[in-house]
Amino acid sequence: MATPRARLAIALIVVITWAAITILVPEWQAQGKTTLQELVTRDLAWGVAGAAAFLVVAAWLAGWRDLGLKAPGPRGWWKLMWLPALYLAVLGGLGITTGKFTAAVVVMMLTNMAMVGFSEELAFRGVLWGAARRALPFWAGFVLVSAAFGLVHVLNALLTGELATAGVQALNAFMSGSAFLALRIRTRSLLPVMAVHGLWDFTVFLVGSGAALDPAAPAAAWQEQLTYGLMLTGPLFLYGLWLVRSEASRAGWRDDGIMDPAHPAGEP
Repeated sequence: MATPRARLAIALIVVITWAAITILVPEWQAQGKTTLQELVTRDLAWGVAGAAAFLVVAAWLAGWRDLGLKAPGPRGWWKLMWLPALYLAVLGGLGITTGKFTAAVVVMMLTNMAMVGFSEELAFRGVLWGAARRALPFWAGFVLVSAAFGLVHVLNALLTGELATAGVQALNAFMSGSAFLALRIRTRSLLPVMAVHGLWDFTVFLVGSGAALDPAAPAAAWQEQLTYGLMLTGPLFLYGLWLVRSEASRAGWRDDGIMDPAHPAGEP
């Protein structure tokens, strides 16, 4: 059995390989620069699907059975999801009332975002967190996983050619990813976070579809994207930090153990 540090090194290699598959396949599909909107609305995200399949095989071969692919708990865990649920309700309503899209586009986006939620969560809050939490102190592992999730979004510049925009996406991903990791820790499961992540990306793209499908609407400058992005992800980031603020609130984080009865999952 690999030592915790050896497992972390292997996990990093697996995630780097996953990132290469995720980026290189759509770059080959696009045959040049494209936008993320076009990638998720035009065709199935084969790079995401291939990368997810790679993760499943790698985890199975490595014998990693502690990635959080199990029912959430303990009782009342769903109460912790109130803030993401509120965001999803507001963004979903806004997207439905203001977005310009077809039923086919919505189905394609929903399918692709579901795959993204599964793939990215399995990579970072599954494979990487599963290794980091055994090899590092809590905050070191927490920052490593969240920062890696943010940094990988810089690679979007290879597809879009827009480095500043990719940098904004990386910052927003770091902040939302911190909240996702906190929820994964508190619910003892990856499954609710996969669902929230996929729906989060879907509603964000849904809201942006109106401007994207209107040729007369100019693309927002990266400064504007930064402002709106921080308004969205800032509260989530703070909520995530609050969820894991103490040893008592994050009890069992190394092995998804059951919390102290004095601190059930449904109570912050």
